[in-house]
Amino acid sequence: MEAKISRGSWCLAFGMDPIPSLEQVVDVLSAFGYDGIELAGFFDHATIEKYPDAASRKKLVDWLSSKNLEIAGYAPGPYGDFGRLPWATGGDDVVSAYGTFFEDHLQFCVDCGIPAMRVDPGDFGPMARGVDYDKTWDRVVTTFQKHAERGAEVGVTMLWELESGQLFVKPSEAVKLLNDVGHDNMQLMFDVGHVEACCVIAHNQVQPQERLEGGQLEFVKMMAGKIGHMHVCDTDSNTWHNAFGTHLGIGKGVVDFDALIPAVVDAGYTSKWWSVDAIPMTADTWADTWSDRFALDALLDKHVRNR
Repeated sequence: MEAKISRGSWCLAFGMDPIPSLEQVVDVLSAFGYDGIELAGFFDHATIEKYPDAASRKKLVDWLSSKNLEIAGYAPGPYGDFGRLPWATGGDDVVSAYGTFFEDHLQFCVDCGIPAMRVDPGDFGPMARGVDYDKTWDRVVTTFQKHAERGAEVGVTMLWELESGQLFVKPSEAVKLLNDVGHDNMQLMFDVGHVEACCVIAHNQVQPQERLEGGQLEFVKMMAGKIGHMHVCDTDSNTWHNAFGTHLGIGKGVVDFDALIPAVVDAGYTSKWWSVDAIPMTADTWADTWSDRFALDALLDKHVRNR
């Protein structure tokens, strides 16, 4: 099986002051031998404001190609630019503004030939007291169905990145949400750090908590056929400032990758992309960017490319 390694541009930006530019990130990933990059639509990286039209976006793609980097995916600002558009629970004006936000970023993917785009369920969790669960659930399902259909029309896969900072974070909710959406073009972005927080430590869950005795491997089986993209990092099974699961460099935490990676392939993962998403929030990110590339390459040689 073909297997290529990418890294999100945001990995080298979170926790940094000043925030590295996209140009700096690209130079590092290119020099370190990465095959691809996932672009952040925030941090003044690959934003629609910075690249506002087809001509500027073609220059972006050509520049990345000159650095020997393919574009593996795109992530608009989470929750409609870090919570600016809480469409899952907001009013009609917020829903309308988010619709424009989504279409603008989808067009960016089309113009750049990006195969996949990250989406999220529209608001931070846990769900506030007094919010109608069923109404919110139905809105997220309906919106995700529209996302999946629009993405299918233009050839862009929709990837829901399950995070413990979201509204629906229990393992059973994750399975039910994708089943209720019921569209092959809406798939799970399996992020190791986030899955650990959601399924093992039950971070940010509304009572009663739901933990999987089989941990990440059990969740992989629950998501068989639904994993569309992999974000690979290690974790110490804790959270960063109670915000989300820790994202450590490969080999710095508790994850058994010799078990996890073949399990993901056995569960039907067919994408060529394996994206490193270690975000230590410190200067360690630079060293991790180097070491993770080789650690993951060895794991892919061992468990994926030989199939």
